[in-house]
Amino acid sequence: MANFIYVVLIIVDLTCGATALNTTHEALEYVFRLNPKTCKAGTKEKLHLQFDVTVWNHYTDPAIRTANFLSNIIGMNNGTLNSLTDEMLFLLGRNNVHGNSVIFGSGVALEKGVYSKYDKFCPYAHKKNGTVQSHDIAVNYDYLDTYTIWYTDVKEKTWEDVDVVTDVVINRENDHHLPEVEVSYPVAKLSDGHWTVPYFDCGGGNVWMVTYSSPIFGVQNGSVLFRGVATVDIELTQIDINQCDNNENERSSGLDVFRGTHRCQSTTTCVPMAGDGFVPGAYNCVCNDGYYLPQGANRNQSYYGREIENYVREFGVIEPGMFQCTACAAGCTTCVDSSPCLYEINTILKFSLLIVTLITVLGIMSIAVIIYIYRNNPVIKSASPAFLELMCLGGILILSQFFIHFLDMSVLVCTISNWPIHIGFFILYGSLVVKTWRISKIFTIGARQRIRIPDKILYQRIGILVCFISAMLAAWTMSVPSKVVELKTSDNLLYYTCQIGPFLFAFIAAKVLLLLYGVYLSFTIRKAPAQFNDKYMGYAIYNAIILGIAMSFLSRLLISIIGPDLIFVFQFLHLQVFATVTLLIIFVPKFFAIRKKKESSPTFASVVNQISGMDNTHRFRKRSSADEININFLKFLVAMSDKETQTKWKTEEESNVV
Repeated sequence: MANFIYVVLIIVDLTCGATALNTTHEALEYVFRLNPKTCKAGTKEKLHLQFDVTVWNHYTDPAIRTANFLSNIIGMNNGTLNSLTDEMLFLLGRNNVHGNSVIFGSGVALEKGVYSKYDKFCPYAHKKNGTVQSHDIAVNYDYLDTYTIWYTDVKEKTWEDVDVVTDVVINRENDHHLPEVEVSYPVAKLSDGHWTVPYFDCGGGNVWMVTYSSPIFGVQNGSVLFRGVATVDIELTQIDINQCDNNENERSSGLDVFRGTHRCQSTTTCVPMAGDGFVPGAYNCVCNDGYYLPQGANRNQSYYGREIENYVREFGVIEPGMFQCTACAAGCTTCVDSSPCLYEINTILKFSLLIVTLITVLGIMSIAVIIYIYRNNPVIKSASPAFLELMCLGGILILSQFFIHFLDMSVLVCTISNWPIHIGFFILYGSLVVKTWRISKIFTIGARQRIRIPDKILYQRIGILVCFISAMLAAWTMSVPSKVVELKTSDNLLYYTCQIGPFLFAFIAAKVLLLLYGVYLSFTIRKAPAQFNDKYMGYAIYNAIILGIAMSFLSRLLISIIGPDLIFVFQFLHLQVFATVTLLIIFVPKFFAIRKKKESSPTFASVVNQISGMDNTHRFRKRSSADEININFLKFLVAMSDKETQTKWKTEEESNVV
């Protein structure tokens, strides 16, 4: 029945006789302890509450209609109800109670003299044991007592503004109508009646209830007089006390004054229990998401409100840690025990790959140091030491992404992880490609005209490439925020990874284009002199295309199929292929040549002599196209590598001008 009543109650004051109840918790205790054995006869046991009664209007209609019916009869019968019988008056109350509604009782209480058969008369009907029972409560109960709030509070009102209606009645006599007759009588409205505060009807229904009383009127010398009340009682026993917190999506069960008085602890949520009626503790403290009940608690994953209330009643306070739930294992949104929900990557595998990556990074740093030490060695100088250093920097940036994977997965981690691998890739392979591009330009254009491409131009091109990639990464970060997605293993354990978006495939496409361009450039310099046609640059590019790109696609396309351990291995191999393998292909041959003192190109002096010899040999004969290319290219590299030789070459070149 409680679902039919939606009331908002605001507590003002709570009293029990002379004792004031200053808190809602005290009021709940008062409700808990009061029963037919401990109450005092009458309606003195009450809770002073104010509440919005607009939602109760349809329950008041029977009382208002009964009161107006009796007011009309009083007006037609010289101010009395003597024309009625006891049974008729009892029938009015029973008629109002019958039906499936929350109306518990209904009655008529009259002033002295209105029904002259008795000094006091109060026929009352109420539900009991599945039927309706009626009796005159005036026999054992003085409703005229000032403590009878449902009667005296209405009687004390003034009735100067009561509406008086005039009806036109055409009576019948035998088989014809009589002339029209006007009948005037006062009528009560909803606002003329009165709602009581909740009270315990001790000796009546012996239940907690609220009563609406509608006044019965009489008219004497043109003045409206109070002649009694017609009432309907709403039994609060059928209305649940909701002690849980306010919820906008939840309809009130009637007594919102008790909202927020539950004793659920921080790891639990109060859930009201329907059907318990007007008693405290009608709620469960259900474990919050991410928590479970400790061993031995009930299987409903909740503490019973009554148990908590009884504990407080007995001991006065809840000790820290009592009635609390235990946190689930990491990664669990809900659980019933401490079983793990999050997949843990194999620790040995995880730290083994970490150690390998650290060793690799240290190795690349060592390579950078060796390059600096041997920067004037012809093998290193002919390969442009500054660009070799840039390649090392790119390799370190690529491998640094692996360390990010050791952080707890989050949106920030996913966002950060996009930057080092992409910028590192384009620094490493961009340096490789622009070096190859310079050789290609000299060997293709140098046959027709003299061309100079110093390192400064290559730096500019790499700078433009890195700025463009950084702008794309910034656009990716701002337009499509990174997200963490949740996947499950075959054992139903969770693991987290970064969401794959369209920008990622755009970067993969850009990498493929750069590498394909590198393949094209390698093809154009295939006939260059062996000492400058570094075939290992081509091998490095082929490695990135075949293994690197394939590994990149596989590690993402199979992410929802393979387990977290294999994903971790794929990520490791993906980075190693792009960085470590590429750098090894480039640097191992160079270091081997340095160690064996067998450089892959002639000594610097030999190069100068070769230029001079070729130039003198062909000075007095027409040069072939290939000769012109070789001479121009060798001269250029020497000029870029040694200032002293550059000056010498310039002087000789001027003397050879025809």
